[in-house]
Amino acid sequence: MPGTPRRGFTLIELLVVIAIIALLIGILLPALGKARDSARTIKCASSMRQVTLALINYSADFRDKFPPSLFRIPDPDTGKLSMHWYDEARIGAYLPNVDYSNIGYNNIENITVGGGVLLCPSHPQGGRSYTMNYWATSAGAWRNGPSGPITYKPGQNANDPDEADRGRGFDSGTDFSSRTLLLGEAWGLFPSEGSTPTDATWFTVGEMGSQGTPAERFGAGDGIGSGAFPGPWRRNAPEMEYADIPSPGSYMPWYRHPRRNSDLIGQEGGANMGFVDGHVERKARSTLVDDSAVKSTYEVLWSIIDERVEKD
Repeated sequence: MPGTPRRGFTLIELLVVIAIIALLIGILLPALGKARDSARTIKCASSMRQVTLALINYSADFRDKFPPSLFRIPDPDTGKLSMHWYDEARIGAYLPNVDYSNIGYNNIENITVGGGVLLCPSHPQGGRSYTMNYWATSAGAWRNGPSGPITYKPGQNANDPDEADRGRGFDSGTDFSSRTLLLGEAWGLFPSEGSTPTDATWFTVGEMGSQGTPAERFGAGDGIGSGAFPGPWRRNAPEMEYADIPSPGSYMPWYRHPRRNSDLIGQEGGANMGFVDGHVERKARSTLVDDSAVKSTYEVLWSIIDERVEKD
């Protein structure tokens, strides 16, 4: 008995199937990319909320005061130098330390907290992705006095008499707490100690927002100058691989939400922000500044005198 003939696919049928599969991939990939980006943004916001609540819990234990930001001041609690919000001796009492590599073991500065909830998943090679608003710190400057260090609240810095014209310090009992910035995404300016640029994790500095006007801090107009961005980030940090820019302009990296892979210092996009009342919200840069007037919309406040700062 002759075998039953089997009908195979023709070349045209195979090409049609391949074309349909390619079309479906083309339709689904952007949707999958958006879903992945949305998941990163949600995880970033969830992590930031934990850090924000840790800072609020700190303030509850320290008479409504948030941690200081004092570079290389002797720390009476540890015998080392610097007193920043992200030190193990401060926020480390409220959050676990996952990445110890910011400061080497033999460094004379305080060990800092990194990794875990301090890390935004959209921050490439990040070690710590968030930092405090300068005007929220309980002390932002210091000098040696006859009987020891003298510290100054933001807006009362005797070393910088113009500081009072840029903002005013506040604590957890401030007015407009739902609009007043406590914690924001920031650039990773310093690499882990003892690492090479290829295997480094990158850490934010102690504070942001001390320079410029409220709108300039968000990148409007001339933005913020190079003095506000210390560290060996040029040509090294993966999110700031630029040798020809004096500064990124804005205190906040807008490329992370939604994530983009080019023009990382561009002034478009959004960032997660933690507020004094404890809530976290993603804010689009376009809603925060009027670029034509170089003015803030005051949807987010750096301090309660932002309008006066820009009016003056």
